[in-house]
Amino acid sequence: MTYRPWGLLDWALNLTSRRSWTFVGALGTEKRSLAAWSWFNELSDISHSRLLEIRDFPSRYSELENKLLDDRFQQFVRDGGNPKQVTRPIELLTELHRIVAIAGEVVAATADSLAIDITSLPKRFSFPLLRYFYQAEGIKNLLITYTLPEKYSDDLCEYATDWLPLPGFHGLGTNPETLVVGIGFMVENLQSHIATINRHEAVKVLIPLPAPLSILHRTWESIYRLESPRSRDKFEHYRVGALDMSSAFDRIVSLSRESDSSLSFAPFGPKPLSAAMCLFAFQRDCAVYYPQPRIYNPDYSVGVGTLEGKRAIFGYWLKHNETELYNVT
Repeated sequence: MTYRPWGLLDWALNLTSRRSWTFVGALGTEKRSLAAWSWFNELSDISHSRLLEIRDFPSRYSELENKLLDDRFQQFVRDGGNPKQVTRPIELLTELHRIVAIAGEVVAATADSLAIDITSLPKRFSFPLLRYFYQAEGIKNLLITYTLPEKYSDDLCEYATDWLPLPGFHGLGTNPETLVVGIGFMVENLQSHIATINRHEAVKVLIPLPAPLSILHRTWESIYRLESPRSRDKFEHYRVGALDMSSAFDRIVSLSRESDSSLSFAPFGPKPLSAAMCLFAFQRDCAVYYPQPRIYNPDYSVGVGTLEGKRAIFGYWLKHNETELYNVT
């Protein structure tokens, strides 16, 4: 197995010499949306930032959403951020070519080192951005950051789209497919697509264990809704640490070797595991199905988590000095 360093952000950055970075992320309503940018700024040199202010559909939350986004923008500026480096607003269901155009602009402004914070980026943005950055020849160092909150709200999102592939992740259309499901959040959306999930010949369930307490309850609820009262012969469970992107990637590679059919993915679980699915999917042209919520609770999460007395912000090395660590061989 390939050694892929990951851990708290200060540890991850200490593995390399101090360098100039481009930082990409979301300016979101959650407090944690700026946490990685802030700590990264303390630990290293950010020469260019690109924060995306992604707007939900109009809803009963719109007034609160506007206030929190303005608060977060002012916080970014107070902490030394350049207001011209915030792209605002971008529609949640914007077209793929616009996301790709942003990725191209970012790479053009980057020397050779880039960090992408997936904490508050919706998957329809983070998946195509991650693919573009990983495949960009000029990016010699690539790091993912992810921040845990203190806790999640009870109501997370609503009004999801149909069970559709993420932009650019339609796959090859082969049939049958083995579906790999990341379990965690969006219990209601998972339940509403059970009939679609059951059409796959086999379902491999990645269960995020061990996991922070904020994730555990939703994990078990999701498993119950997915499998009950259906035949359990269809489902196989695989435990993967909720934050362990590297082990999740290795597990997916193993499932691919064991399966007689192509893989497809449903990334409902923690974002580090979803990122592992993304990294495999674009290299093997796998479909990634995700019913994108149109509306998120502005208070999706509360605060920034802590671990060992530090902010619970993690760094995952994807490329280091041109060495690609997540290649499918």
